[in-house]
Amino acid sequence: MAEPELSEQDRTRIHAAYEHGIGTMTPEDLDRVLADEKKVREKARNLKGFLAEFKLLLSLLQDYRAGRYRNVPWRFIAAVVFALVYLIAPVDVIPDFLPLVGYVDDTAVFGLLLAGFKSDIGAYRRWKEENDASRS
Repeated sequence: MAEPELSEQDRTRIHAAYEHGIGTMTPEDLDRVLADEKKVREKARNLKGFLAEFKLLLSLLQDYRAGRYRNVPWRFIAAVVFALVYLIAPVDVIPDFLPLVGYVDDTAVFGLLLAGFKSDIGAYRRWKEENDASRS
């Protein structure tokens, strides 16, 4: 079965929520997302095709919070935090309880994040690989 398509109106609403949400995220939101890691991981199962990226970005938040990786703008951290807050939020543009389409907006928000921060994601991925290799 094909993935349901978002209407132009839903795309516009999701993009507006994403842009607004990034501007409202705080370090306390980062702490809350990391404290609710179990719920975040459970909901991430619905991010079809983005599970590897999800794991990388969750690791980024953990490394950022611990002070191990700070070579990143706050806007990127805020975007990751917002995407995860949106993922676990009970109410969003398309309610998660709707069959077939409930997680399409969650995936769209995650797609905006991945598209908007390719170079930052790549830089973190390289740093992570180098760090993991040096620990072995």
